[in-house]
Amino acid sequence: MRLCLETATEQFQECAEYEDQGYEACDRWEDQGYEACDDWDDRCCDWWPCSWGCKLISWVCVGWVWVSNMVCVAWVWVSNLVCVAWTVITTTVCLVWALVEIILLPIAWLVELVQSIPVIGRIIDMLGNLIVTIVKRIIDLPTAVLDLIGIRPLKRMELCVIILRDEEGNPVSDQPTLQPFLDETIATFRREANVHIHVSGIHTVAAPSPTYALDVNCDGAAILEDLWLTGSYFQRAALFNCSLGSTSRISPVRPQIVVFAVRDIPGTTAGCALGPLTDYLTVEGRNPVCIPHEVGHKVGLWHCCDGTNLANPTCGGIRLRSWQVAIARNSKYISWI
Repeated sequence: MRLCLETATEQFQECAEYEDQGYEACDRWEDQGYEACDDWDDRCCDWWPCSWGCKLISWVCVGWVWVSNMVCVAWVWVSNLVCVAWTVITTTVCLVWALVEIILLPIAWLVELVQSIPVIGRIIDMLGNLIVTIVKRIIDLPTAVLDLIGIRPLKRMELCVIILRDEEGNPVSDQPTLQPFLDETIATFRREANVHIHVSGIHTVAAPSPTYALDVNCDGAAILEDLWLTGSYFQRAALFNCSLGSTSRISPVRPQIVVFAVRDIPGTTAGCALGPLTDYLTVEGRNPVCIPHEVGHKVGLWHCCDGTNLANPTCGGIRLRSWQVAIARNSKYISWI
């Protein structure tokens, strides 16, 4: 529910800012129009019948400016009304869905327990995620077109962070280490894609984590690990630590992304995400620079572009192109509610 209220507050503020800016623009247009009419009138000829014709044009000019200003003001008023109404509708649906999520939690916990079974449960989870992703992409094709041309009403996404403990019980990371990169993720998606990210919590597991979950691979090896004990452990850890997000993770409506801070990911990468196959991603706890980048992978982005881009292979980018925004905003992890 907090996510619903946070985004509603932001959206109402945006509506008010748009209204103020719109009326200011109308006022500027009106002032400039009347000044242009006055300049024309001052330069009018003073001999008949030229003076009459010139004066007629001046009156038409003033009338045109007045009508244009009324249309401008009406457009701003209607646009603000639509903005407020849309915010009320999406917030109401969001709150209702939040209540439904709570009611369905016991069922969701049972489903996630089944999904935590090695091989069979993990395959069920992967196939379900893949089907939801494909269906969501098809359904959202019309809104993807709007995203491409810059019409991007506020959408929502939710993260939950889990910090693992090593074999001696020491956390592999902490909130001060992770927070700057979570903040960068939030700022990047808000600025570039008009997506509000809510971090529901940063949790540390209660007991030492197994070595196979602390030191994980990426790409194809990560898929094999997910099918076996590593994926099973991550599924249970999400269930026990981000339990309020269980319903969203098993549903097609804005599934929660779980960020696991692990000890090590071999090679040159500091993070890994298996795209739509799983609802989690991994980052090195002591070097979580790739959190924004891996969230980008979760919402469908692939490696590309220059060093300033979020999807550049080395992490650290903060920009998105229009086509990337359209892909990201229509991911199953990003929703109106």
